Amino acid sequence: MNPQPEEDLLRRLQKLEAEINSFSPHPNQSETQKQTNQTGFAKLNWHFQRSQIWFQGLSGMKKLAVGGLAIFLGLLVLQTVFKLVASLISLAVLAVLVYVGYKFLLPNSSQRKQ
Repeated sequence: MNPQPEEDLLRRLQKLEAEINSFSPHPNQSETQKQTNQTGFAKLNWHFQRSQIWFQGLSGMKKLAVGGLAIFLGLLVLQTVFKLVASLISLAVLAVLVYVGYKFLLPNSSQRKQ
């Protein structure tokens, strides 16, 4: 018997199997590929929508408590950001004052020595 036709058949069979596998991906694989291909904004949007659905499922009193907690945490974060900005501005003003003082005091002390 001639071994070459068997090798051709095997190659064709492997090629067909590869084509079949490429056309029918597993459902879990397609879901994970979609999730990994999402951008950061799309993920954030997905989490926001999920949170909205969860919030809408709460009772009236729980909605009030979660809303109050969210406002409280938002104000805390805003206060922290304002404090950080104020600290940076203070540090910049201090740096300018130190630089100006250095420029005025150092030339005067070097001129006195001469």
